[in-house]
Amino acid sequence: MCYTLTMDRWIALLAGLLALIVGVLLFWLRGPTPPVAETAPRVFVVEIRDHYFDPPGLSLRPGDRVIWVLKENAQGDGHTVTAYHPSQDRPLRIPPGAPPWNSGLMTQIGQSYSYLFALPGVYDYLCVLHEQQGMVGRVRVGSAASSSATEQGLPAAAQSSIPTVDELSGVVGEAFTAMALLQGIEYLVQQSQTAQALRQLRDFQGVFPQSALAAALGSVREQFENRLSVLEALLNRGAPMSAVTQTVSQAKALLESVAKL
Repeated sequence: MCYTLTMDRWIALLAGLLALIVGVLLFWLRGPTPPVAETAPRVFVVEIRDHYFDPPGLSLRPGDRVIWVLKENAQGDGHTVTAYHPSQDRPLRIPPGAPPWNSGLMTQIGQSYSYLFALPGVYDYLCVLHEQQGMVGRVRVGSAASSSATEQGLPAAAQSSIPTVDELSGVVGEAFTAMALLQGIEYLVQQSQTAQALRQLRDFQGVFPQSALAAALGSVREQFENRLSVLEALLNRGAPMSAVTQTVSQAKALLESVAKL
C-alpha cells in the first residue's frame, strides 16, 4: 500500500513538472503578452498671434484635441479663445449640445488652453478683445459637417478672415490641419511626449501620399516629404528642441502656398 501511494505521488509530481516545463517553453516561444496601448487623442496646436489664429481653420475627426498656445502679445492686452455661444454673450455658432469654452484672458507667452472636439459639426470661436479686427477661427469636425454655416452675423473683418466650410472641406483645410498637426508634434516633444509625437507623424506620413494635399503641393511635394523624414529621424534620436522647431517651420513654410486664402 505504501509503495503504491509513493508511486502515485511520483506520477503526480512528474506530471506537474512536465506541465510547468511546457508552460515555460510556450511563454518563451510566444514572448510576454504586450501591454494594451491606450489610444490618445490626436493633438493639434493653433498659435495665437497678434491679431489672428494660426492656422485660422481646421478639419478634424471627433475626439481630436486642439491646444491654443499664446505666441504673441505685443500690445500687452492679451487674447482669449472663446466659443460663439449665448453663455459668452454671442450667437450660437457651435453644434447644439456641444459644451462652450472660454480660455479667459491669456497674457503670458507660452500660456495654453485645450479643448476636445467630441461632437461633429462646425465650431466658430473668437478673441473677445479683437473680434472686430477679424481675430476669429473655425473648426470643422467630421466629414458630414454641414456646409450651411455662413459668415453672416460676424463683423466685416471677421467675415473676410474666417475660412468657409467648403474651404475647410478641401485642400485648404488639409493644409491648415497639417500645419496644426506639425505644431502639435512640436508641442508634444516640448512636453516630453515624443512617443505620441512620433505616432502622429507616422500616421500622417501613411495617409499623406494619397491625399489631395500631396497633389496640390506639386513641385515642392518631395521637399515636404523630405522634411517629414528629417523630423522623424530627429524624434527617433532625441535631437535638440531647436532642430525640431526648425524642421517644423520649414515644413510649414512649404504648406503656405496651398494654405493661402
